[in-house]
Amino acid sequence: MTIAETQLAAEQASRAQDWSKAASLWEQVYQAQQTAPVNYELVQALVADQQYVAAANYASEFEAQYLATDAAADLYLNALVANHDFISAHIMIKARPTSAWTTAANTTLKAAESTAERTLGSTLTTTMRHFYHLSDQPVQKQVAGLQAARHLPYERYLTAAKFLLVDPFLHPLTRVEVLYTLYQLQVSETVKMQWLLDEKMLTLCPAKLVALGQDETSKAVYHALKVRLGNQDVFLYESLRELLQLQLMYLYPCAAQVITDSTVWIDLLISLQTGQTITPSDDQTEKMMKIQQKIQQFSLDLQS
Repeated sequence: MTIAETQLAAEQASRAQDWSKAASLWEQVYQAQQTAPVNYELVQALVADQQYVAAANYASEFEAQYLATDAAADLYLNALVANHDFISAHIMIKARPTSAWTTAANTTLKAAESTAERTLGSTLTTTMRHFYHLSDQPVQKQVAGLQAARHLPYERYLTAAKFLLVDPFLHPLTRVEVLYTLYQLQVSETVKMQWLLDEKMLTLCPAKLVALGQDETSKAVYHALKVRLGNQDVFLYESLRELLQLQLMYLYPCAAQVITDSTVWIDLLISLQTGQTITPSDDQTEKMMKIQQKIQQFSLDLQS
């Protein structure tokens, strides 16, 4: 069949509520036409066919579409809740403007969490224990641990997350991932976090933080990199932009305390990554160079 014929068959299967067939056909259409309307039809069929994991994964590819209307948000929420992806569900609700829908969605989510506590208590306790001991795992396996923890109810996740933020043995990037999840959850209470650079403890309110890369310091270094390389060496520019993004993750949420001169930071980044010899001209430059070298070593640990 052509794509047009497959889509017609998918539409007919959806109307007939033959959801397994509809999901299969819409998936074929989506592989050829990855558009928001096709995505919605596919997710709708997958939810109706109780393929919740696939439905949530596909919906995340067009998340803005599912946040735009109550009906679409309900569809996405149903997939997340049915998959027991409670933390993602909380984040999705927080990402929408507060309305009557928010109250209903929170009621649905809390009821699902209560049911999980009642029927899956021992499983949740095991997941929470593994989350607590995330630093016992090799760095590469910590990502899987973070994903598993998103199936914890909100209160369990928050309790364990607070512990992990002060765990000195946890990889710093994993600590930032946990903190950023609390930011997305808009947690309004203060938490303590051991920071990457000088081992000092930060006291933070996650809800008052800004999104990664959206603070003024991050914008300034992105701009400085574009000015230096954007029109000169596109390949190097894209490569270093990805590396810069990683650096800013390590420094979150206090990049401004470290990057005192965005142009010098980019000069150091280029020099370090292209193998040039660096002679710091002052104490601030030397401090920034040492921090970049420290970040580089932490990143090498991720690969070992």
